[in-house]
Amino acid sequence: MRKQTQKKMLKPYFEKSDFKLYLGNCLDVLKEIPENSVDMIFADPPHNLSNGGFTVHAGKMVSVNKGDWDKSKRLKKDFEFHL
Repeated sequence: MRKQTQKKMLKPYFEKSDFKLYLGNCLDVLKEIPENSVDMIFADPPHNLSNGGFTVHAGKMVSVNKGDWDKSKRLKKDFEFHL
């Protein structure tokens, strides 16, 4: 018996009359939308700035740590992530 695969319908996270906003992995979303239908991609990848340091915000010392997702995985793995 053949396994039937069903394509999941991609729903916009936010929609107005002149644009749609999708929330998700860019590579997954791009597979689902029509070719030549994208004007802009906004991505916020890990910048690996969570290093135990501090900065000053509004005159107060604050931690730069955002979470484990923003910690460096060492040079080689950080580089591979962006390929």
